Amino acid sequence: MGKSFFKKMIVAVNGHRSSVHSSMYAIMMARTYNISIKFIYVVDTATVKYLSMNKFLVSDERYDYEERLKEDGERYLAYAQMLAGSKGLKCETELRSGGVFTEILRAADEYEADLIILGGNEKDENQHNLKRNVLSTDQNEVLAHSKVPVMIIQKPDIEKIFKIF
Repeated sequence: MGKSFFKKMIVAVNGHRSSVHSSMYAIMMARTYNISIKFIYVVDTATVKYLSMNKFLVSDERYDYEERLKEDGERYLAYAQMLAGSKGLKCETELRSGGVFTEILRAADEYEADLIILGGNEKDENQHNLKRNVLSTDQNEVLAHSKVPVMIIQKPDIEKIFKIF
């Protein structure tokens, strides 16, 4: 086991394949370097509020939509916890509500994390000629405003590595 600069990390999950891959990478890193790990999912109530204010959602739809997002978040966090457990690693999970990047940064502060891990925007088979990677608005905001290092994981073959780890 090597020594790490990091003691605590936050991993933001959102259900995308790249989020699962970043979770796998973080689990391997946490186990290798004895880093505490916390997975978070943010129910994006800021966007839901915006959609509601601009009449894209009526109030009944808003409530149902938020509830579905919470259910999705619980499922994604349970999956991340199961992945960690499969490698003998204990972890924490937290479901938060608010603006995504704001809550990621707030969670990192509250947890006293010294690393934030995000999933990258992995290319699919139809994007072979793409020369640049465009980060999401939330990824850019986390990078711009974080007080700690941010690692964006793009490792499409991580599932094979994770199986044998």
